[in-house]
Amino acid sequence: MKWTYSERWNKLLERPITPLTDKKARARHSNGQLYTAVPASDGNRSPDLRIEIRWETEYAGVIFMDQFGRDELRYTFSVINGLLFLDGARRYEYGDSEVRGGYADSTYMESYDFTPDGVAHRTVESGDDSSTESREIDVTLNWEAIPQFGAYDSLVRRDRDQPFTA
Repeated sequence: MKWTYSERWNKLLERPITPLTDKKARARHSNGQLYTAVPASDGNRSPDLRIEIRWETEYAGVIFMDQFGRDELRYTFSVINGLLFLDGARRYEYGDSEVRGGYADSTYMESYDFTPDGVAHRTVESGDDSSTESREIDVTLNWEAIPQFGAYDSLVRRDRDQPFTA
């Protein structure tokens, strides 16, 4: 997959903030500075995912967006012992709303926070209601190799949504 890069992503305008050349993005990757990657497109539609990487804080995030440019599914990773660990997964729903991008408010949010020792904390927010529960799970699949610059295929796997179907 070919990628385009920027310093950050503007959710309200649904476009990159300060586009970066491959060379400048590679330097940010090496130096640990924040950068965002989105799949290259023909410009006729918004991307359906973006990656945020900031190695200086040991963080990587993968955000899948719906047809209205809204965050639909977000995975967050932390670097632990030289590997990435999926420590958070969050799914958003917007009901019948067609409000675009960062202007939209979700009607439902389900999130999981994982620990390396196998505890999953689940939180559901819907309207004014909120609930939280915890359980032990197998987190073997939560570990991921740190990707080389531009080689994000394994990182952007959407099939990590097992907690939402369990």
